[in-house]
Amino acid sequence: MAKRKNPLKDLDSFLKQEAASIVAPDQVNVTSSSPEALSDTADVIVKETSKSTTKEDVIAFLKNLHSTNPHDFRTELFYIIQKSLETSGMKHSSDKMLMNTILYLENPQNWKEAIRNYWKSQ
Repeated sequence: MAKRKNPLKDLDSFLKQEAASIVAPDQVNVTSSSPEALSDTADVIVKETSKSTTKEDVIAFLKNLHSTNPHDFRTELFYIIQKSLETSGMKHSSDKMLMNTILYLENPQNWKEAIRNYWKSQ
């Protein structure tokens, strides 16, 4: 009997194999110079969370973005995802895998070089 293939498992193993040969991003060290800086940061976070955006707002924004410019929607969506990952600090391996996937989708012909250049610049 033939062995059944699992394309998602194959893709996962392929991306892990390729990620091992690519330059890993440096670890980010977060240090604070003074307690005042921490309190200022906390005030900004409190203000941002009081007027937080819901998932529905994001979906509505994406629908609007698609309706206004359907030809460049994918490019803009990839840009939004990339910038949100960079802002979050990419703490998990799944974040790095998502970033590599975005880079692959943006540059399907030369994806290895695009991924390598991105992580070297970080």
